[in-house]
Amino acid sequence: MGDFPELTDIHAHPAMNAFLWDRDLRRHYWTGRGFNPLASLTDFKMLEKGGVKVLWSSLHVPEANLFEGCWLLRLAAHCTSGGRKLLKLSAWECLLVMMSKMERQVARADRFQMARSNAELDQVLATGNTAIIHTVEGGHVLSAGLDENDAPGHIARLKQLAEGGVSSLTVSHLFPNHLAGHAEAIPKEQRSYPTCTMDAGVELSRGLTPTGRAVVEAMVELRMVPDVTHCTPVARQEVYALVANRIPMIASHIGVQSMNPEPYNLDWADVQAIAASGGVVGVIFMPYWLEKPSPGPGLDAIWKTMDTVREWSGGTWEHVAIGTDFDGFTDPADDCKSEAELPRITEMLERKGVSTKDAQAVLGGNARRVLRDGWR
Repeated sequence: MGDFPELTDIHAHPAMNAFLWDRDLRRHYWTGRGFNPLASLTDFKMLEKGGVKVLWSSLHVPEANLFEGCWLLRLAAHCTSGGRKLLKLSAWECLLVMMSKMERQVARADRFQMARSNAELDQVLATGNTAIIHTVEGGHVLSAGLDENDAPGHIARLKQLAEGGVSSLTVSHLFPNHLAGHAEAIPKEQRSYPTCTMDAGVELSRGLTPTGRAVVEAMVELRMVPDVTHCTPVARQEVYALVANRIPMIASHIGVQSMNPEPYNLDWADVQAIAASGGVVGVIFMPYWLEKPSPGPGLDAIWKTMDTVREWSGGTWEHVAIGTDFDGFTDPADDCKSEAELPRITEMLERKGVSTKDAQAVLGGNARRVLRDGWR
């Protein structure tokens, strides 16, 4: 089998939609316009319409801090089955519920299958079906109910996820956790409303904790790809040094600092380190992070980000990927706002003169290589 599995998105959130809103992913509800947390951008109909054949499906449990800072969100959480679980269960328990629910959604859908290893991924693709691969966003799920110094407890949970087929873990997310420092990732206009104040507790000097170092080391041993998205620049550098190119590393949904100098985004040294490991940078499809001032249309910013990653990788397209973050409470590009519209990326690459071989690398081949080299 070749290294191009067709179109691949390495970061999107159908599982969160299914968990929070009790959605049937076989149905399409609505796409919405602009920032709409109720939109349905990654359901199975959208994936089929866009020709997406491999989806790295992010299992993300919203942090409890969101509800602590906003009484309106706490009230809204009581209105959905997923929201009530968030208020009642731990993040770890919610993750297991979400994981199981996503697997049931896939099992009852035609032309979709879970892949829990490289061998299973090859088998699914050989049938012509769409492969769904678990990833986890946010190391806080490992920590729920555990002491911050309980490295064995964190690693036991990591092993359970690896055995369940999880291919990658995003070490940080929106709020402090036991593993690593996080960069600000809540857009400025969303941090303060009359009813809500979001203080993310960012400390840009914070790197990996001792427990975080143990978890990252265990990820290498278990063959679970480390994802440095959301980490502070300090934490990212510490992950690169610790992993030392033993497996590929990724930043699954992100931009570059030359276009938007947010600590959340990657600089030249980050891209160099990820490329040296054989990893990829997944370009996020949220213009806010790609370019300031944030435009509505985003294809131009997506292209410029991809081209910058190519340039910073030594002029090769081998480390560029698609990481939309659709359905992740993001405001997508007006001109590419759902999985159904991802063929526009293929058209864009062709229009820009990217060769077929390089375009296939960006569209899925690079992501497939990362899994072959870094996953079970």
